[in-house]
Amino acid sequence: MGKTAATSKASRKNQTTIPARVRKALKIAKGDTLLWTIEGDEVSIRIMNKVHVDWTKTSEMSLLEWNSEEEEGTDAGL
Repeated sequence: MGKTAATSKASRKNQTTIPARVRKALKIAKGDTLLWTIEGDEVSIRIMNKVHVDWTKTSEMSLLEWNSEEEEGTDAGL
């Protein structure tokens, strides 16, 4: 990846917006966690490992683990 640079200003609340070209170059998406590292007067930003969870597959697996026949068999003895 080549060098990308951009500027932004701090607001009254010391907030800033990550410039679009930086977000694009780093592929930063909504909800990403950024790690800010300070060394002297320089700051580096890294995107923490992204974990992509397919919740539809997770719920399918949970339903497959549940066996209603076993549950019915244990209740039948009561």
